[in-house]
Amino acid sequence: MALRSRSAALAFVAPSLACLAAVIGYPLAEAVATSLHRWNLISGVRRWAGLQNYLDIAQDPQTVRVAAVTLVYTGLAVGIELLIGFAVALLFREGLARRLPGFALMRVVVCVPIVIAPLIWAFYFRSLYSPQFGAFNMVLGWLGLPPVPWVNSPDLALYALVVADAWQWTPFMFAVILAGMLTLPGEVVEAARVDGATRLQILRLVELPLLRPILLVAVLLRLIDAIKNIDLVLVITQGGPGTSTEILNFYAYRTSFQDFQVGRGAALAMIVLALILVLVLLLLGTLRRFKTAESDA
Repeated sequence: MALRSRSAALAFVAPSLACLAAVIGYPLAEAVATSLHRWNLISGVRRWAGLQNYLDIAQDPQTVRVAAVTLVYTGLAVGIELLIGFAVALLFREGLARRLPGFALMRVVVCVPIVIAPLIWAFYFRSLYSPQFGAFNMVLGWLGLPPVPWVNSPDLALYALVVADAWQWTPFMFAVILAGMLTLPGEVVEAARVDGATRLQILRLVELPLLRPILLVAVLLRLIDAIKNIDLVLVITQGGPGTSTEILNFYAYRTSFQDFQVGRGAALAMIVLALILVLVLLLLGTLRRFKTAESDA
């Protein structure tokens, strides 16, 4: 009976699996094949190179620089989103618990940036960072301060991108963490309160351990998304000034469509995919460990 049910289930999902294989499988296989060739778009010459593209990437000093920029960008963006999202979630949980007016509606308003397409968000922030007409420099002018070259300075451009990324995705962290906080078992917190624990002790010793699986999932999801991000860099800075904001995914794009080295660009894209797969495996392993720990408890 179980075998028949499984066969029926596979029959129902088979069309979806076939569509996925066509939409995802073929382009992925083509990208892997392309990464094993030297292919110049200008000359049109395509020849077998094996793993040479990957070896060239490993030996190229540019790779270390791009990896460092990617690490700084993803680390700062995700760290800021986690800290601010957690703080705002604490604030909203308190407001919702006390039934303060407006908090239920504000919870929805705060999450509005999540539903805006990343490309539109990038154009929006490009206008905010405009040296002459951007809102940020207009506010500085009202305060009597000189304008700041937000994305035209090699020292500031990467941090400007971090601000744009954090502004959009902090609400995601907030929403996930707040949902986790609202599902915490109230009897455990109440027992700690009866035992004389302070609010800070309850947060640090009771709630944070319970929230740890949710926090890890949120962080890993945002790391995956940040690593494959290209919209902000493509629209706002184009990797500049110089190469100060060139992250790994944009480097793959530039190598393929500006330097016309499609094979090497495909190899870089495969490296990005490998990093994402590693993060996905970490996520699944973490969830499995927490599920095992809960069942043992």
